Amino acid sequence: MGRQLGTVFADDTVINHLRDVADGRAIGHEDGDSKISFLGTERVSAPVVLVLYQGSVQFVAGVYEENRADDLRWMFQLRRLTRLRRPVEVSRLRVELRTDQQRPFAKQGRLTPKASETVLRILVDENPGLEHVLGALYGIRDIDLPVPRKEALAEERDSLATLCAFTGAPDLAPAGGFLAEDEIGDIHDRDSFLPPMYGVTPREDPMVEHDANTFLGWSRKSNDRLAVRLFEDSYGRTLEIMNVNRWPIETRLGTDLIYYHRQRHSFVLVQYKRLVLDDQRWRCRVDSHFHDQLEVMRALDARCHPQYPGSDYRMVPTPSFVKICRLDSLDVDSTSMISGMCMPREQVARYLDRPESPKYLDQDTFKDHLTSTMFAQLVAVGAVGTVGVATELIKAEIESSLRQQKSVSLGVFSDTTRRRPSWSSASRRRSRSGKASSRQPDSRQAPLW
Repeated sequence: MGRQLGTVFADDTVINHLRDVADGRAIGHEDGDSKISFLGTERVSAPVVLVLYQGSVQFVAGVYEENRADDLRWMFQLRRLTRLRRPVEVSRLRVELRTDQQRPFAKQGRLTPKASETVLRILVDENPGLEHVLGALYGIRDIDLPVPRKEALAEERDSLATLCAFTGAPDLAPAGGFLAEDEIGDIHDRDSFLPPMYGVTPREDPMVEHDANTFLGWSRKSNDRLAVRLFEDSYGRTLEIMNVNRWPIETRLGTDLIYYHRQRHSFVLVQYKRLVLDDQRWRCRVDSHFHDQLEVMRALDARCHPQYPGSDYRMVPTPSFVKICRLDSLDVDSTSMISGMCMPREQVARYLDRPESPKYLDQDTFKDHLTSTMFAQLVAVGAVGTVGVATELIKAEIESSLRQQKSVSLGVFSDTTRRRPSWSSASRRRSRSGKASSRQPDSRQAPLW
């Protein structure tokens, strides 16, 4: 069944009881378990349900069991009932779902796996920290490792998920996770999330070929650890991901993510910053090292500003972004992004240049940011990223990151179909006559790049 969601609808007869149970769990007085009946005529059969009230998702809970109470109601034995800090309007969710995926938001029912994934992503974006609740409800395998090692591996796993999301091609991400079972088994002894491939050298074709030159031309050292994974959908769109580092995991300073779109000749750079628990608050310390990193990114942005106006428009034509997020759990089976604060480098710099320069960034004080999902959608449609930049800049950035004791996750996306991002990659669809027919790109829709 996987991470599938169901929906149930609360009415005025049960809403106060739901609030009492959830609030009792929030303050540690109760475990959040309760037996409640909801109006509905269909079995849900999902491990986790969303509780809707007055047009918005108000609660999330696990399900021990469900049984018919009478002709109009179903009885649910709920566990860990949790109230969302920020309820999410159903209208917001409908925008992200196809018409055939929306039925459970009109009446009690179960969402499809794809729809569940989309809805979970939005809920987590709007409610930072909810992924930990969901992890407990779904029984996620959070690998037990020392904190620095766990954070580093979680950061690399999130970089893989983010690169997949940047493509806008939902079927590129492997359904069962990025690692095979035997790879998960020896993760305790590795210095990287992906197992290194010793003796492998980057290929010029198909790995990032641009103007007959590869920008993966750095001089490999004997202690470089390299791992390459290729993902492909039924349309032939490919995402090749390479993770490289040359430092032991305990001494690494973080991860730089580089995304390159071959057909757009465009790249995006994301630098991770970790939220840490400090005085019972999750926040990111702004120290001299943080400022030094912003200066390096500023210099790169200055080189990437388009010198001549052209028709290839970008909302933000420079490549450097920052993602600030919690990385205290390692869900080895997930291909979803971790929620976080995503911002252009310039936005962070302006915020820190205020007269009273803040010493910390956190999700309570820095509210003008993109969620992980919003940022990925902008990258997917080509709204951000460089325009016609020289690939030598990426070579230099890889070298710079490795000299700073960082891990580098590089993704190269190739899409010769010019299909709109977020279209399903299913190669065949049922026609109205019931016969399977090939799905062709709609020639009436202007290409996005």
